[in-house]
Amino acid sequence: MTDSTVYIEKQADLNAACEAWRRSSFVVMDTEFIRRDTFYPIAGLIQVGVQGQVYLIDPLGIDDWGHFRTLLEDPAVVKVLHSCSEDLEVFDRLCGAIPSPLLDTQIGAGLAGVGEGLSYQKLVAHYLDIEVDKGETRSDWLQRPLTQSQCHYAALDVEYLQRIYPMLRDRLASLGRLDWWQEDCERMIAQAKAPALPEEYYLRNKSLWKLKGRQRLALKVVCAWREEEARRRDMPRGRIFKDPVCFELARRLPESRGELSRIKDLSPGSIRRYGDTLIALLDEVRDAPENAIPAAGDRPLTSAQKADLARLRQRGDDIAEQLAMPAGLLCRRRDLEALVREGQVPESMGMWRQSLLAEPLLAALEEE
Repeated sequence: MTDSTVYIEKQADLNAACEAWRRSSFVVMDTEFIRRDTFYPIAGLIQVGVQGQVYLIDPLGIDDWGHFRTLLEDPAVVKVLHSCSEDLEVFDRLCGAIPSPLLDTQIGAGLAGVGEGLSYQKLVAHYLDIEVDKGETRSDWLQRPLTQSQCHYAALDVEYLQRIYPMLRDRLASLGRLDWWQEDCERMIAQAKAPALPEEYYLRNKSLWKLKGRQRLALKVVCAWREEEARRRDMPRGRIFKDPVCFELARRLPESRGELSRIKDLSPGSIRRYGDTLIALLDEVRDAPENAIPAAGDRPLTSAQKADLARLRQRGDDIAEQLAMPAGLLCRRRDLEALVREGQVPESMGMWRQSLLAEPLLAALEEE
């Protein structure tokens, strides 16, 4: 640990600390967790940095997260994290709350022109010229006691970020991009509060367009069942079976265990455990009404559409260069593809991107 690190493992100490932290304008946070054999992350340590002090919270000794939840949701305290998508899952699982308001310094660094998808080590090196050792990344964060090396590693994740955040905030303010930062992070919060439903998981499959009517319904049903089973048993969805197996089940629509056995990578153990359930699900698909069949997936772009996409990307690259920011952060591929397919600026682009890109990209789309 650093000289300014406080280890919190008692309920009363956490409650008192949370009340004190709420008097600060911002707190820096991070988490260490394990997610090797489970669907949900298991919190091993919560790091908090406030006014130069570092706190390590041992979640294994805390039963009531009410005071901490109040801190996470306090609108007067900005929560600062770096590359925090998985951390948000940890907080939601641990205490049923998403930090808000939230600012992610990985997003902020990109908007400031430092780099896209910047790691914490590179962020610290850029702003503080300090090399951070990430040797404990794969540690067992559920072991007790934690080693001195683990605690030191964890503490540095929030110690340096306390110093970087004001520098990054001031830089974005001088560029007139604080609103951009806030908008992107508010969208992240909204997504974390409304994760995809089990019945929507099939939409992630890039080969959806290859399937016909009831095959698409089968993919939707099988993926939803696997998602619910993984959550119920708290195990990785791939331990049940992987995405290619879901696709093959949908494509072939097997009617017996014998037909199931011919599906590549569907193990005999999985057939013994899930075979009857899968056959019953696929029987329901065969009997389902026509209006239950989902729409076809997006086909790959045509040659003409690829040419449009390239033209849009070049226009976006030019604008990003003028702004001295990463092109991938300004012009996300999914937004450009949606524009090519639909001929209009997608809502997912957000307000600040639309203000910069809508007119030039629509003009580029009309060019031949």
